[in-house]
Amino acid sequence: MQFAKGKPSAGAFFDSDFSTIDSVLAISLLYGMQGKNDCRVAILTLSRPNLAIAGFADAVERFYKGPAGNFSQVPPIGMRTEGLPGDTSPAFTVPFEKKNPDGSPVYRNEVKRVLETGDPSTLLRNYLEAQYDQNAFIILGGPATNLASALDFSGIPELIAAKTKYLVVSAGSLPTVSPDPRIKADIAAAKKVFAQWPTHIFMCGRDIGTNLPFPGSSIDKEFAEAVHDNPVADAYRAYQTMPYDAPSSDLAATLYAGRPQEGYFKLSDAGTISVHDDGRTSFAASDKGKHQYLIYDPAQKERILRTYVELASAKPAPPRRFRPPDAVDMPPADKPKVPNDPK
Repeated sequence: MQFAKGKPSAGAFFDSDFSTIDSVLAISLLYGMQGKNDCRVAILTLSRPNLAIAGFADAVERFYKGPAGNFSQVPPIGMRTEGLPGDTSPAFTVPFEKKNPDGSPVYRNEVKRVLETGDPSTLLRNYLEAQYDQNAFIILGGPATNLASALDFSGIPELIAAKTKYLVVSAGSLPTVSPDPRIKADIAAAKKVFAQWPTHIFMCGRDIGTNLPFPGSSIDKEFAEAVHDNPVADAYRAYQTMPYDAPSSDLAATLYAGRPQEGYFKLSDAGTISVHDDGRTSFAASDKGKHQYLIYDPAQKERILRTYVELASAKPAPPRRFRPPDAVDMPPADKPKVPNDPK
């Protein structure tokens, strides 16, 4: 087995309620960037108690991890156990109905019980501990429920500050237009995250996703050419009547998180983003502020859409393994603790 020298690419943590197909595409984009060594997918967490969605997210993880995802331990999907399960799109159930020529299922649902998921805060803590300092990022693609809860978890705020570079939030609208459903779903949590999060925050508003619709034609072209059976492609087909293009704010947030140096988006000045009681968001410029928001750049549109398709439709590729340059540089924990260990 060959190893690359030096520090591994940044660990990617993705939290969402998976209420749109955009979140599913964002997972495929993350794994596409992993194949390019832009990041390593650490964990996926779900901010509502929905076993059907957790099962599908787990199947996507196993698809991208290949045989290792089917025959050895993989991180459990973090799933919140409080609150309402919400609607379940056919995108998360129809793919499991797909059969091989011999009648066996193409995708297996390995998550049937809550015990087969993990506690989001515990997973966040344990997998952050395994990262090098300042070598991870977090993407929020839904209500801020899980992240707000994590801020109350012993030691996590300090761990976030030590291990992560930034949080990218796919929600809100700046300049303020109307409340975002993702903010409104848990206004208290959104207020808490924007007020107390210990690292820099970048907001990717709804306008970004509207201006950059994911080209649905790629599902039956580039996706099909890369891999015959792809759960993300099958979910896309089941989400709405084809053909359609999907808003892509989660994709945009994920692309920026993994490749901030590429100039896909312009950035606002530094400042503070506030969440109001009706779910609206506002921005106040300040040199001492820790918040910025992404600005759509029409000149980058075609480049971004090509990148979406290239990365999201890529064949599964495992992350490169790295040998630390010196034992002194090793992170405090070189492997996660047991995911469901509450200690």
